[in-house]
Amino acid sequence: MQREKTMLIADDVELNRALLENIFDDEYSILQAADGVEAMEILRSQPVDVVLLDIVMPRMDGFEVLKTMKEEETLSGIPVIMATSEKENSEERALLLGADDFINKPYRAMVVKKRVENIVVKHILERKRLENALFETRNELNSLIDSVPGGIGVWKVTDKVQVEYFNDGFCRQFGYDREEFQEKFSSDLTALWVGGDTEYILNRLRENKDSNDRISLVHQVRRKDKSLRWFSLNALKYKVEDGVPVFRIVNIDVTESRENELLIEQKNEELRYLLDHDALTGLYNRSTFCRKTADFLRQNPEGTYNMVQFDIERFKVINELYGNFMGDRILLLIAEGLQKCLKSKGTYGRLEADHFAVCLPAGTEELQQVRDQMEKSLASVKIEQKINLYYGVYTIEDRGMSVDLMCDRANLALRTVKGNSNRAYAVYNDELHQVVLSEQQLTNSMEEALLQRQFEVYYQPVVDLNTGDVVSAEALVRWNHPEKGMVSPGFFIPFFEHNGFIIKLDAYIREEVCRNMMELRRRGLRNIPVSVNVSRLEFYDPNLCRSIIDLTERYRLEITESAYTDNPQQLLAAMKELQNYGFQVLMDDFGSGYSSLNMLKDAPVDILKMDMKFLEDQGISGRGPEILASLVRMAKKLGMRTIAEGIETKEQGDFLRSVGCEYGQGYYYARPMPADSFTSLLMARENVK
Repeated sequence: MQREKTMLIADDVELNRALLENIFDDEYSILQAADGVEAMEILRSQPVDVVLLDIVMPRMDGFEVLKTMKEEETLSGIPVIMATSEKENSEERALLLGADDFINKPYRAMVVKKRVENIVVKHILERKRLENALFETRNELNSLIDSVPGGIGVWKVTDKVQVEYFNDGFCRQFGYDREEFQEKFSSDLTALWVGGDTEYILNRLRENKDSNDRISLVHQVRRKDKSLRWFSLNALKYKVEDGVPVFRIVNIDVTESRENELLIEQKNEELRYLLDHDALTGLYNRSTFCRKTADFLRQNPEGTYNMVQFDIERFKVINELYGNFMGDRILLLIAEGLQKCLKSKGTYGRLEADHFAVCLPAGTEELQQVRDQMEKSLASVKIEQKINLYYGVYTIEDRGMSVDLMCDRANLALRTVKGNSNRAYAVYNDELHQVVLSEQQLTNSMEEALLQRQFEVYYQPVVDLNTGDVVSAEALVRWNHPEKGMVSPGFFIPFFEHNGFIIKLDAYIREEVCRNMMELRRRGLRNIPVSVNVSRLEFYDPNLCRSIIDLTERYRLEITESAYTDNPQQLLAAMKELQNYGFQVLMDDFGSGYSSLNMLKDAPVDILKMDMKFLEDQGISGRGPEILASLVRMAKKLGMRTIAEGIETKEQGDFLRSVGCEYGQGYYYARPMPADSFTSLLMARENVK
């Protein structure tokens, strides 16, 4: 009779094996082993449901057999009942090694049979429970897989894609039910893919035949209703059958997010265009022109090229006379002309306002073509104002130089012909190069000069026109260079304003003025107001007022109208804050600019400092004196005091006193002088020793 279950009896005593076989022969197919080695051979060669294992056996005892069984995955689940006549420690050790039960010799048939029955039933029930749990888990997993919004499948990939498994969500993504999808596409899914995506996806999958890397890509499919959708495909190879890779895949419909991405890409592209191009003309802006020109020069290492910068003479006047619309039209015509005559010959862009830059092959013919095209493009502009363009040219020799610096050199050449009716362009030459070198020397030495106190404060007195007494002074800076001697302020001040070093220099001068004023007080001299210039750049510093107030409470602050025109609101706020703290605000060079009267309307000015240019070439006759007299009367009505600067003759001083001007300054009274000379002057006038 064929038994359903098999038992292995391992015991070195044949009588014991026979006894046990007699007990279980009616329920089990019995296998016998005389030692542990033979028992392991049987276990590894055929299925066994339960093992009765003697502990003491030759070659390999029962403990070793049990330990080996538990280490081998295919044998570890077989129930094992140990048997021995040695009770001491054997039972505990057997159970620790994983034995399911323990019986003692001599065998009692009923006890042995019941213990085996209990263990086998327990294992059968446990196996059944696990099988049921596995079945339920599979059902739940299948239900879960079918309920997820994405598609899940198993693909076998050759020159096509065979779908071996798919969930409900997978076929629904394409607009088909299971039966229709199974019939049409399970043998080859690629029919649903769009265009070039098919070969791309197949190549990606085949490339990973020998790899376990995850594949992630986005592609398009055509649904049953002919609509196009974007899918995110994630695939991972999990086996190879007959040389063919099989992948587990997850398909997610990402149409909405992909379309959003494409929209964002489009917006980013538009933003990049706006960042790279001038908004009005569509030409490269400064930063992009510099970048593109550097690329162009690297790509064309053999040729010789010129950097040309040009602008329109009195473009602001054209805007004021004819309006911004006409100004914009002129700029657009220039841009169109550049696009026509240059195309791929070089690069071109609008740097700012009416300033344009071009990098083109060197030679007068190429430049003349640009000039001719500009003249032709602007011929359609019908205004009375003649439109003159001026050009500065720099021949590029050092390609390691930044494009921005090349533009600066071209602009330096341009400045030499601006307003010259006889010359329309100039080429950067050695003379201009020397100017650049001088500026570079200034840059290299300015920080060290500040540390070594090469910058000195000179004072030019301001006198009472009625009494001749010194009532205040203006602080001026001089650079006493150890090798070059006195460097002209007209040379280094504009340069320092351009590179921003003027902020450090102004702070240094203020500190020196305060130190000098303390020395005057120490010597017993009366306190005298000193005006100190503040660079327009400093008004962009929100801490300007605080730093000045912290430094001193007694010197006067001089603010020029050029700073006002740059940033009126911030300047007015700073002036009011300083006035509230006790400072007096002085407007310098009044009358030499276009915005002075406009500034007086808004600015809280205490003292008006008038420019003596009104008396140039006319003496005290003509219109100039009348204008000065009117300015003095206006200042008095506004509650302001007046200072005239640049007085060089007694006649000028007498005239100013006669029209009511309170104070004067100029070479007629005193030239700018070092601090010790200024101190000596004050000591002499006040009879202080």
